[in-house]
Amino acid sequence: METLALFYAPKHKQMIYLKSDVNELGRKEAVRIARATLKWCERTLGVNRRKKWKLKCYIRKADEDDDTCGEYDCWDNEIYIYWNNCETVREIVQTCIHEWTHQNQPILTKYYKYPGTYSRNPYERAARYAEVKWCPIAWREIKNNINNK
Repeated sequence: METLALFYAPKHKQMIYLKSDVNELGRKEAVRIARATLKWCERTLGVNRRKKWKLKCYIRKADEDDDTCGEYDCWDNEIYIYWNNCETVREIVQTCIHEWTHQNQPILTKYYKYPGTYSRNPYERAARYAEVKWCPIAWREIKNNINNK
């Protein structure tokens, strides 16, 4: 009689890249990536200690009629990341960095005093510059943890 050897073959884990589609990854992975990025931001970019309230970060699904990827609430010192509005992992990482940059800016005292348009606001420009500058560095530091779990 022949014996049949049965081996457990674990499901091959999909590698995650900056260009990976968030909808294919799902909520669980998107939230893990956002949390890892926000932790990286805290370590690398620092926390604005002049705020009255401790910073809180929320990663949630956006309403269907909202296309915002993230926002910073300067009154309550809260960052919101809407994972389902981000198309790629790069967009999640950049959104986290963008909103974290706002957390470190003088939003209440200077941001809203700028008379120009949103896209020309120097604080928005600084946040967009930070996205581009820090995204590859942040991903290089967190991708191993993301792909090894």
